[in-house]
Amino acid sequence: MSSFEEPQPDQYEQRFSNPPSRPATPPPPKDEEPEEVPIREESQQAPPGPSPTRTKSRFASGMPRSASARGDEPRMGDYFTKRRELLDILKSLHSTGIQNELDLPQIVVIGSQSVGKSSLIESMSGLTLPRDTGTCTRCPMECRLQYGQVWSCKVSLRFHVDRTGRPLAHVRDVPFGPTLYNAEDVEKILRRAQRAILRPELDPTLFIDDSDLHVFGVPLTFSGNCVCINVEGPNVPDLYFYDLPGIIANVGDGGNEADIRLVEDLAKSYIKKPNCIVLLVISCETDFENQGAGRLVLKDPALRQRTIGVLTKVDRIEFGGSSKWLRMLRGEDQPLMHGWYCVKQRDLGQLHEGVTWEEARSFEAEFFQTTAPWADLEYSQHSRLGSGKLAERLGAILSNLAQQELPGIRKTVNAELTKVNNRLKELAPPKIADPRRVVITLLRDFTKQLSKHIEGIPPMVNPSDPTDTTATGLLHSLNEAYERFRVKLHKTAPQFRPWTTTANVDSQKQKQMLDNAKQDDDAVGLGTTCSLHADEIMDLAKRSRTRELPGNYPFSVKERLILESVRQWSDLAQECFAEVKDIVVKHIIRVVEEHFKGYNNGGLKEAVSKITSEQIVNCAKGTTKKIDSLYQSECSPYTQNEQYFLGYRTKILTRYKGIHQELEGSSNLVTALKTYNPGNSSSTGDYNQWSYLNQAITYLQNFGMTVKAEDFITLLPQHDMTPALEIMAEVRAYFQVAYKRFGDNVPKQIDADFVRGIDGSDDSSGLDVALMSMDLSTEKCMEYLQEPSTVIRERTALAGKKQRLEAAQVKLEKYYRG
Repeated sequence: MSSFEEPQPDQYEQRFSNPPSRPATPPPPKDEEPEEVPIREESQQAPPGPSPTRTKSRFASGMPRSASARGDEPRMGDYFTKRRELLDILKSLHSTGIQNELDLPQIVVIGSQSVGKSSLIESMSGLTLPRDTGTCTRCPMECRLQYGQVWSCKVSLRFHVDRTGRPLAHVRDVPFGPTLYNAEDVEKILRRAQRAILRPELDPTLFIDDSDLHVFGVPLTFSGNCVCINVEGPNVPDLYFYDLPGIIANVGDGGNEADIRLVEDLAKSYIKKPNCIVLLVISCETDFENQGAGRLVLKDPALRQRTIGVLTKVDRIEFGGSSKWLRMLRGEDQPLMHGWYCVKQRDLGQLHEGVTWEEARSFEAEFFQTTAPWADLEYSQHSRLGSGKLAERLGAILSNLAQQELPGIRKTVNAELTKVNNRLKELAPPKIADPRRVVITLLRDFTKQLSKHIEGIPPMVNPSDPTDTTATGLLHSLNEAYERFRVKLHKTAPQFRPWTTTANVDSQKQKQMLDNAKQDDDAVGLGTTCSLHADEIMDLAKRSRTRELPGNYPFSVKERLILESVRQWSDLAQECFAEVKDIVVKHIIRVVEEHFKGYNNGGLKEAVSKITSEQIVNCAKGTTKKIDSLYQSECSPYTQNEQYFLGYRTKILTRYKGIHQELEGSSNLVTALKTYNPGNSSSTGDYNQWSYLNQAITYLQNFGMTVKAEDFITLLPQHDMTPALEIMAEVRAYFQVAYKRFGDNVPKQIDADFVRGIDGSDDSSGLDVALMSMDLSTEKCMEYLQEPSTVIRERTALAGKKQRLEAAQVKLEKYYRG
């Protein structure tokens, strides 16, 4: 934009469009550009008071000049009427509080402390605002200015946040005092209104006659709630904006440092919205770089696109210092999409002299017409001098933006209202005729569901959480725990070595013999029990003899060797139970959480969890005793499983003797017996051996005896280690019987007394019976069924949002219906 040309339509005006259901609004005639007028015409403006007389001040204040001379009055009248309607609908929408949900078009005035914001607003509105040393605006002020036959002012309070700044469910608009018809009364009523905003806990009527001054309490320093001002008058421009507290750089003695951040955050909450037009007020009395509001806005390129700059206190520029401000006015420095304007307000001397608003407007016009460098500016730049021209520009930008955005706002309101209604239907409080029946049904459904899990339900395919047993299957997890227990139990097998400690056995030979032994005992070499050799067993047997006959050894030798393994079983069994208990408890917690997730507020879930926990503890105590009893019974060797015991004993003894004979020089014969194949004469490595074996086996078969070649190993000559090998084989055979028995009995006991015992699947007094011991009185059941606090809060918030959306919908539909 040329620095000497009238500002062209900005991005908001270029996007101007009419709502689909409203007739197009005729724009103001293009040939009605503002012209310069003699200062004397500027001074002929009518006062803002009750006088109904209108003068040429509409143009003098920067508005388009009357078109009656050309017969264009109807066209211009339509334009201003439509603009007033657009600004009215914006005010109506803001009054609903819907700006918390929607980005409504708005103008926000921000500036640093004491830059002349209040004076600027006075010059545009004709009001006299409260003035104090330092910060005088401590809450947002919503200002709606519009043309009217008679000057009047209405003040109201809008509460949309609580004392801590959180949004209220319902917005409160409270009228404050009577309608004012004298501009001099406004300052006093605004002071009182702001005090009411800063003490929201008090009745606003107390502030109208200053009764609040007698009520003890500490007011807020700043608030997000609004004082709303609605001004009508014959010389009042059509405008709608928010005035925010000035950005502060520091606080005085006794002040709160947090207020600095609070005020800045309040400003950011307004200006961050894309449909917010920022009116940035900069004082020419202070270096631009030292004004926090300027840094806040101008560092953001996006904000520059929707900011109008205003230079105030131009009469206080130091001699020779105007060049930097002129560069900003011309767009050469700190350029903004909407450019910069200059205004001059009443100074302190004029205020003390009682200079009226209309007189100040004349003085402002005279200043810019007669004072250098402003009087020397070219024609196009004069359109940016004066508060009246600024007000006209703001009104045009805001109404054009509203015209464009209203169709989208209408659509969004309808869509949001539909979503809110649907969600409220989902959150509708249940109608409960018989609370006892509802609670009992919930409890029974819970125990039935738990029973299904305990009996076993199909797992999910590819569960997302492999640790979630409700998805992977409870019994699958328990069976895995039982299998880990069996493996650990098997590792306690006696580690017998069927050779002496003095035997010359290298590591390779030892590995070969262990591999041979593992053919019948897969626990050899893997266990946690200390290994014992044949000569060590023989020595133990000899030392244990008391009064036995020769060739006999006491049973206590075998018993002691058996207990070397069994004494490890108690810890393993309790460890297995602890793992199972942990799995089951976590599983039940998940089931309880899922089944009673909507009943935590009234204590139902807590009560069920407590009784379920007690049931688990009781079952766990009984199961622990049963497991200990099983362990104690295993400490006394005993079995009736004779066939399995003797068969395994014979097999393992043959294996032990074969290994021992290999080390005693009979390795060739033992190898031949092991490799014998009746259909292959070379299988033994010696045809004669093969032939003799064939004959011996055939002769024995003729006597009705079925034998294998390997069985002949037991017929090899006896040696002094034979009793030790027999003891080893018998102990190992008994372990095989006992460990399988214990490995079955412990999981079975846990399943019966604990897993099934919890819900009474074993016909015991289960969880269903325990839950019926709860307090199931009607009053208590009503308490149990209270909705979750999160649901109540969400429904309350949605109800408030619905109220705001419906209010906005009504206002929008009324606007579009005309």
